[in-house]
Amino acid sequence: MMDKSSRMISWKVSVIALLSVAVFISKIFLPSPIDKFMIVFQAIFYTLANFMTGRFGGTMAGIVSGLLTQFWRPIFIPFTFLFAVAYGFMIDYFILLFRVRSSPSVVNTWRLVAALSIASAIIGVTSMYVTVIIGIMPWAPLLYLMILIGGALNGVAAGYITAQIWNRYLMKRWR
Repeated sequence: MMDKSSRMISWKVSVIALLSVAVFISKIFLPSPIDKFMIVFQAIFYTLANFMTGRFGGTMAGIVSGLLTQFWRPIFIPFTFLFAVAYGFMIDYFILLFRVRSSPSVVNTWRLVAALSIASAIIGVTSMYVTVIIGIMPWAPLLYLMILIGGALNGVAAGYITAQIWNRYLMKRWR
């Protein structure tokens, strides 16, 4: 028979695994660079991992989803993993920085929108810069402007959707 703390750890590991697989599935159906326009699902799942498992939930989900995705796209092995972990970490960091959770359970929608928009814009600019510098992608200013704007808009959508999902459905069942 498991005690309460080991049951909670098992529950957190299960949640991280489930949300990481959801991120992986959302990434494999879209070819690169189109998947960079649709990061709304990644942001939602990383944010839910943070809310459900604690402070570094998004980072842990980024590690697992990055490991899964790097084997699907082996040509981008170090970048896929590093950007997944960085995105999960930035989501965790900005959720903490913006104090998205005013109480132990309630999520402030507009703060979450701001946190995810900034994290998405930063990861978009960083990934564009690295892929152009290394020579993986050609310099195409219009494409990268679209990725930047699309990333920020995906962050807005993900922040709003995640706040609604958490405040209306998951908060009461999770805490």
